[in-house]
Amino acid sequence: MKKVKLFFAAVATIFAMNANAQFIADVRLGSVASAGGFGLNVGYQKSLTEFQGCEIAWDVVNFEYAAPFNSPADFDQLSLKTGIRAFSPSFGNDKFRAYTNLALGYTCNLSKGFDDDDWEDAWEQAWNIVNNGGDIDDIDVDGGSMSAYHGFGLTWGIGVQYNKKFSLGFTLQWESKFKTKNYFATFGYTF
Repeated sequence: MKKVKLFFAAVATIFAMNANAQFIADVRLGSVASAGGFGLNVGYQKSLTEFQGCEIAWDVVNFEYAAPFNSPADFDQLSLKTGIRAFSPSFGNDKFRAYTNLALGYTCNLSKGFDDDDWEDAWEQAWNIVNNGGDIDDIDVDGGSMSAYHGFGLTWGIGVQYNKKFSLGFTLQWESKFKTKNYFATFGYTF
């Protein structure tokens, strides 16, 4: 509990550091762990430098959540990351600019009904069912408590921002524990 309080104190300090920082939020729709899913991201961004019309910003902290549409109660992915974001010079009457971002950090997969030994059985079961013409939903997973699996996470994105507020892009998330890849269309807003 002491570590959690220390973490929140550190985050509050970061938010108070600079007045030119901005909050960012986006909604993501696409694929989570090879199933249709959604994601949410809330973060804090600070401009570092501008040169020749380009801008480099630091995504100081991003909190990401992702889950499949059909089973957010059975599988959730939570991430805490930091990274860098680069913006191109403005174009289209100075209303648009392209961006790319890369964030690295911690990812926690929360999964219901599995422990470490059950994952191999589930993959073998899924392989056999799909190869014999069955449906992936036929996998027998006993309900249980949520188990947490921790690992390194990476988020990469590319897109276009309008009036330095609204953005539309593509986001890829990857985590190291199960090598899960999530692909999203991303709709964002900068406050």
